[in-house]
Amino acid sequence: MSSASASPKVRTRAAVSSTPAGDLLTIGGDIDDSTSLAPFVAQLKRSPIIDLGDVTFINSVGVREWITLLGELAQRGLRVTLRNVSEPMVRQMTMVLEARGDAAVESFYAPYACDSCGDERALLLQVDQHKDALEAHKPPPLPCPSCGSEADFDEFPNRYLSFLS
Repeated sequence: MSSASASPKVRTRAAVSSTPAGDLLTIGGDIDDSTSLAPFVAQLKRSPIIDLGDVTFINSVGVREWITLLGELAQRGLRVTLRNVSEPMVRQMTMVLEARGDAAVESFYAPYACDSCGDERALLLQVDQHKDALEAHKPPPLPCPSCGSEADFDEFPNRYLSFLS
């Protein structure tokens, strides 16, 4: 009787593409002890943009891997822009200062809740569009995607938005 070994589940998805604005690294899934971001350092040459919108989980080993990636890009003199920063990544960046490094944040997901219909979800905030409010740690009210009523920020602003400072 032979047994086939199951192939390990790929928990991290990552790909590099070229855009007019720079090289785009898109990361999704889990960033954990099975993740290696080092191979992407050499592929990022022009104004790297890192899209984190599909990152669903990151643990302490993943944070270390992430910080190493940012550090190596900084050593090469590259200015990194973070796009669509997911809630798990924001939470790590609020706890570990090095997890954002010197990267500029273009946009990020934030928790919102609607009192009218009860909908709760992460909504995308464009930093430039809401710059003054975010700097004052006063996240803007946004329309609820379900009913159109005003949805409110559903976290402690000073804590959640601290990663932008």
